Amino acid sequence: MPHLDQRRAELLRRRLAGDDFTTLARELEYTDAAHAAAVFAQALADTEPLEQNARHEADRLALEELQNAIWDKATNGDLEAIATALAIHDSRARRLGLAVPARLTAAGLATDPAAVTPAELDELLALIEDPPN
Repeated sequence: MPHLDQRRAELLRRRLAGDDFTTLARELEYTDAAHAAAVFAQALADTEPLEQNARHEADRLALEELQNAIWDKATNGDLEAIATALAIHDSRARRLGLAVPARLTAAGLATDPAAVTPAELDELLALIEDPPN
């Protein structure tokens, strides 16, 4: 069995390459997949600084593995598995920046805040307190 630091490095390398925790646990002699996942999480936390891309890739792989674990149930109509798959999908979209709401653009010309008159300010405040229907 490799030295502890070599084993953790191999766990990091292979997990980032896409190996699942069950395979890693068996081949690198961890107690089980949960133990391998815990060592992986600690190795990520201990690595200073790990490139942000590597963290994103590790996160993406974890979400993919979770989704793969419930995919058959979801596609066979299990409502709880469908809800879980959708939650994983939403989490992935947020993390990848795909869930960013559309940007609103102001209609009309931009106004210099210093040029707003007290009357215009009162009008704007009135609209905020009692918006038109």
